[in-house]
Amino acid sequence: MTPRLRGVFRPIGRALRAVDRTAGRLGGRRSILLEARTPMNLAVLRPVFDRLLADSRVVVRFTGPERPDLAAAFAEMGLADRVIPRSAARWRRFDLYMNADPWEAVKLRRVDKRLNFFHGVAGKYNLDCPSELPLGFDRYDMVAFPNEGRRAAYVAAGIVPAERAALIGYPKADALVAPDGDPRTRARALGLDAGRPTVIFAPTFSAASALNAAGEAIIETLFASGCNVIAKLHDRSLDADARYTGGIDWRERLRRYAGPHFLLAESGDSTPFVLASEVMVTDHSSIGFEFCAADRPVVVFDVPGLIEAARINPDKVALLRSAAAVVATTAQLAEAIDEALTSPHSRTAERRRVANEVFHEPGTATERALRLVYELIALPFSPPVAMPIERRAARAA
Repeated sequence: MTPRLRGVFRPIGRALRAVDRTAGRLGGRRSILLEARTPMNLAVLRPVFDRLLADSRVVVRFTGPERPDLAAAFAEMGLADRVIPRSAARWRRFDLYMNADPWEAVKLRRVDKRLNFFHGVAGKYNLDCPSELPLGFDRYDMVAFPNEGRRAAYVAAGIVPAERAALIGYPKADALVAPDGDPRTRARALGLDAGRPTVIFAPTFSAASALNAAGEAIIETLFASGCNVIAKLHDRSLDADARYTGGIDWRERLRRYAGPHFLLAESGDSTPFVLASEVMVTDHSSIGFEFCAADRPVVVFDVPGLIEAARINPDKVALLRSAAAVVATTAQLAEAIDEALTSPHSRTAERRRVANEVFHEPGTATERALRLVYELIALPFSPPVAMPIERRAARAA
């Protein structure tokens, strides 16, 4: 189509969309489509859509690629009857489209507004400022940023205009700030031995990760230290694609550890597992920063080559390590675990500083996110009602 013809048809298209929007809102209800590429994306948006699902003025539908793990996550969260295929969503009318991952977004013809949230804060794969990546942020009416540093970088690089860059924070981390309840009681509810402390092993996905380099040795060291182990692997580490796993079937490989001292956490929502854990071992991942928000000890297992392989922002590497014990061998790991369990508050100030840097005003992000959503769908906002972790689990059961 020539520029002249585009100039003729553009106002006609705008007028038709306005009529479509008006007709769609005649009943007073608003329609929202939430897309998740992986279970983890779904977990990132869960604090927001939990509240929206309770609002009778809003109809929320979900979509995503046809992945068995994503279908299982929808079912686990009680959302299976709200899922529509991506192909069916194309011509359906929505007041708002939301996602937590801009890659390969569903193509929609009748959507009024688009909103993107970030699904991580670790600075991997150049996402702290992806000026060379074709992510299509120009299609979004608003982008919700987890912290001011990333917001400022995207605005300065011209990736997102300042008026479309909202400083929201990270709703998923809200439940981790000053958590209620005893970790061992929560561990017992997960089927673990409440007589032992629980350590969560949460490596990133990469053939160069701590999981691939020393995962089994790490787990066995934690057992020898008298701990339960929750292995919370990244979604991609459970993918069949060898680019993410190094060709290893980690479900099968870790099956031999099953029992009262080990849990392979396959749910996309890490929050219940984080709250059941007293210490975290990671290499470099957003969940490590989330553990800082919970103010519990973090141990970083250093793996040569990971920072380069995962294109991690060196500033984020230094930031996480400033609040953690850093080890390079299993012998050092055993010593760090003993120290973490003996003196769990020794790095409290550092952890709080890190959490406040990567999460804008942690503990209050969900309300800001909801205010933005209700503004975009032109409905009056009512303050969120928090859903305890236990109620989430009960609803999914």
